[in-house]
Amino acid sequence: MKYSRTTLTLPFSAIVGLAILSAGAGAQSTLRELVGVVRDANGRGIRDAAVEIPGIAVRTDSAGLFRLWTLNIDTVTISIRRLGYSAIEALLSARNKQWDTVMVELEDISQELPGVTVAGDRNQRALEGLRTFGERKAQGLGLFVTRKDITDRNSLRLSDALQTRRGVILVKIGTNRMGVRFATYSGPRGGCIPDLWLDGQRARGMEVDDVVATTVEAMELYDSFATVPSQFSHSANAVPCGTILIWTRIPGKP
Repeated sequence: MKYSRTTLTLPFSAIVGLAILSAGAGAQSTLRELVGVVRDANGRGIRDAAVEIPGIAVRTDSAGLFRLWTLNIDTVTISIRRLGYSAIEALLSARNKQWDTVMVELEDISQELPGVTVAGDRNQRALEGLRTFGERKAQGLGLFVTRKDITDRNSLRLSDALQTRRGVILVKIGTNRMGVRFATYSGPRGGCIPDLWLDGQRARGMEVDDVVATTVEAMELYDSFATVPSQFSHSANAVPCGTILIWTRIPGKP
């Protein structure tokens, strides 16, 4: 079977190719099957990438494949995220009442997070951070989110666990993506982005929804520079507009 492929230039330097293939003749008349594959620059499938359309979220399998069903509509916005890769968002259009197979290539941005790519180091930092998480929570100097808080929301978006937290403002930064801002800085610095630390490593430019909720064990939020634990402060000239610490789950741990 011959098919053509078009490549779109999207934000975050991601590349999305749309292969003109039938979505499958077995789809129900009221639903449409949407399938695709998420790969890295070397063509390897990316496992556990979060794939979302409004109201539906799935994760890719070990080969990077995903499948979901949409209503009988002709356009839908899809977003795909995976820790260590640039997030993408694109508007898909149906062809003859069927979805084209979506082929996505995510850009590896792990080199921008020194040390995060070394699994042993990252896991060790996460273990240490989680070991002392309870101590910091007991001091009560910030807002603390546990694994149970996250799973109770049953969502792939980490921001959903913060919807009712006092002093936290969620701002829309994409169709299915939110960012955190602190009410403390709702004045002249209202657009100021908090510092985000991932497993003890400062992650410049990341937002909470760049991390898939199902991979997170705990989270800490500090709206005041004075309350941030010293090991998570830095010597920048400007005082950050709050600090967020995210601790991911350790492989093999329940």
